Amino acid sequence: MEKTINSKQLKELFVKSGDIVQRPLNIGHKGITVHLFGVDGLMSTLMLDETILKPLTLDENLKDMQTEKEVMEYLLEGGAFHAFTDEVADYQLLLRYILSGMAALVFDQEQKALIFDVRDFDKRSITEPSDEGVMKGAKDSFIEVMRTNTVLIRRRLKSEFLVMEQLNVGKLSKTDITIAYLSNVADMDTVNRVRDTLQNIDIDNVSTPAFIEEYLVDNKKSIFPQIMYTQRPDRVSANLTDGRVAVVVDGIPFVYILPCQMVMLMQSPEDYANHFFIGSSLRIIRYIAMILTIFLPAFYIAATTYQNQMLPAEIALSIQKAKQNVPFSSASEVLGLLVSFEILIEAGLRLPKTVGTAMSILGGLVVGQSAVEAKLVSPTVVVIVALAGIAGFILPNQDLSSGIRLTRFIMAVLAAIGGFFGMTAGLILLITHLCSLDNYGVAYMSPFVDVEKSNHKDTLFRFPIKYFTKRSKKIAPENHTKQK
Repeated sequence: MEKTINSKQLKELFVKSGDIVQRPLNIGHKGITVHLFGVDGLMSTLMLDETILKPLTLDENLKDMQTEKEVMEYLLEGGAFHAFTDEVADYQLLLRYILSGMAALVFDQEQKALIFDVRDFDKRSITEPSDEGVMKGAKDSFIEVMRTNTVLIRRRLKSEFLVMEQLNVGKLSKTDITIAYLSNVADMDTVNRVRDTLQNIDIDNVSTPAFIEEYLVDNKKSIFPQIMYTQRPDRVSANLTDGRVAVVVDGIPFVYILPCQMVMLMQSPEDYANHFFIGSSLRIIRYIAMILTIFLPAFYIAATTYQNQMLPAEIALSIQKAKQNVPFSSASEVLGLLVSFEILIEAGLRLPKTVGTAMSILGGLVVGQSAVEAKLVSPTVVVIVALAGIAGFILPNQDLSSGIRLTRFIMAVLAAIGGFFGMTAGLILLITHLCSLDNYGVAYMSPFVDVEKSNHKDTLFRFPIKYFTKRSKKIAPENHTKQK
């Protein structure tokens, strides 16, 4: 049975909650009593006093009113001293507004309430992105407040076609989520699918980003990220103009972008801030680094364990000389160091920054050097694993970097089992898996696996801006032209 709005019911609901403001207010000479409800700490005391309490007690027009209905009509038609005033007749919606930090005036006889947006809670200031370094570009980043994040996007896209749809997810947390898109560019089938997916999430609390990500991705078994996140408003606005959809979640200091392709994860906003020759060179280095970090340890295992003849004679002799007193095989050395490398990364992330930095230096230099001197590992293996690890850190997206690190370990195991045959089998499986991924109707490896020419000028190489004339037809099927 649907509950009606009345102050008695709200008081009983919040009777044990000391942070809920409950105050009766007398209006006019006829003894009209309304009840104010709100959350202490989420409302601005100054705004509450200036826009609600003082006008209700000092406004001469309210003193002679006879009924609650007259008061409500007067406040809605211009008597309110606040820009955002709305009428609510739904009990659950009223609760969501109150618990979000808005002030509510409850009119018992009318079984309705007026909502005033007086939210002004503490929040982190807008700072430079911590995970996406900025050398030449905007230095503002998203924070944990959804409305601030939508404002940062709106500042960059002053288009009447920019739509911000607000949803509510979580039966208990009631987390606010905004879907942002350009209605004249984005594929509405994608927008509808994202909206339906979010509305169908049946969970108590959206406490971590993974709770949203796992519902939005298509292939949940893949270790490669199928949704991109960013802290940079300029990156979000650029993707919105390409026809993609952004998802802003209250409490999460970054924004999701989809559909997502591998090419997006290998790009950085700095590519477009520099000369196109420099941007193209940086991209090529990233792709080379990705290949190195995946295959270098596996290649070393296969070459030294199964096919020594593939190495030049001098290199093969140097490796064998370094391994003379090491009691472990090449596969054991590489796999052991890869695991140790991951342990060092995790330890550095979990410890405080100052301690983590010191620990990384201690683990990387002292322990590594000591292991070589103790003849537990050969110097060549240390160099191979270190190069592979550093190459993995070049990737712009951390989710992609994590997937690549696990792929690197799998390739090393396959090389230890079958040599170059194992590596080849792993490569075939990797390419097959990546090409089979589909992200909201767009191939994950697009544009490498399709014949659409419009996006090939912004993949391995970054062409001059004047060549970016068309959008992808699969992402923006109706509006293809970006510039003339």
